[in-house]
Amino acid sequence: MSKTRILVVEDESIVAKDIQKSLEKLGYEVPATASSAAAAYEKLEEIQPDLVFLDIKLKGEEDGIHIAGHIREKYNIPVIFLTSYVDQETLDRAKVTEPYGYIVKPFNESDLKTTVEMALFKFSKDREVRDSQQRLANALAKVEESIIVVDTEGRVSYLNEKAENLLGYSTTSAIGMDAFQLFVLEEEGGVAVKKDELLAKMRKDEPWENHDCFLLVKRDNSSLNISASASPIHDEKNQYLGCAIVISDKQTAAGKTTAEAPVQAAFLDNQIIQNSFFVKKGSMLVKVYLDNILWIQAMDNYVIIQTTADQFVIHSTMKDIEVKLPQSKFLRVHRSYIIPIDKINVLDENTVLIGDKTIPIGKSYKDTFMARLNFL
Repeated sequence: MSKTRILVVEDESIVAKDIQKSLEKLGYEVPATASSAAAAYEKLEEIQPDLVFLDIKLKGEEDGIHIAGHIREKYNIPVIFLTSYVDQETLDRAKVTEPYGYIVKPFNESDLKTTVEMALFKFSKDREVRDSQQRLANALAKVEESIIVVDTEGRVSYLNEKAENLLGYSTTSAIGMDAFQLFVLEEEGGVAVKKDELLAKMRKDEPWENHDCFLLVKRDNSSLNISASASPIHDEKNQYLGCAIVISDKQTAAGKTTAEAPVQAAFLDNQIIQNSFFVKKGSMLVKVYLDNILWIQAMDNYVIIQTTADQFVIHSTMKDIEVKLPQSKFLRVHRSYIIPIDKINVLDENTVLIGDKTIPIGKSYKDTFMARLNFL
């Protein structure tokens, strides 16, 4: 395994050398130091470090905080600030750059090692979350329905591509906006669905749906006859996070040809044939072999099937999927996860590891799960 490469940016040469020697003694690689912003930018391109130590009060027109902002925008690497005494204003500026740690001068080798290891660990976990969110966003972008995810107060936290086109806002511009200021859902008789009442249902874990209602889009005053549903979203500890609103254009659905209907039915039924089943991807039906499935994850009204080579998103429920999978091979270990038993690499009391994916074990599923395993 290659050593972690660290760039030290410090304008006091004695301090810079001391840090370099200490880090190298701890087993890290420090191929260069820099004493100015210009030198730091040059070395960033030259050595492509895994982590940067930055003196906050670097002398010159650009201090360490300016450099940290540049690193955050251009490079996907963690920064640790070197500090002595800093005033509150400087500290507030530093926080905005989201550093992964602080080292207070004077320091010792133990401080260095602990700070570096914690920064690398936190950065690794943050990257896993970002990658997971990106995979999920990519998967949801492929579904036919518009998906609007809101937080506990009804503020937009995510729009898939269909929802962006429908509402006339990108996810970036819509985040934080009151979703119910962007559109109105009208049920029979022109009665608008009230935001507070819908969110109250979500907090009580009560899904809502209406297969014959209207969506009024505020941005262009358009009106669509739609099928809509809303489902609560929880984290792995079952804490309520908000809800997902799923919107299907009824006119589009009604326009499907009869030839397409059996294909859609086959897709939704998700019938297993021997060692495989078919799922819809775009306009095609793709065969998924059971032996290639790594895990199955629930996402509101959708289920994500992760295989060794691909990811599929289907409109179904975990219950429907669970009853159609062979119990000899698959087991539900959490309200949001079904896994193949033979793909488990490592486990502890509360999680299993499949590849590089950490999957939680729900309390209500633990006894059944443990009873299925073989122990020496």
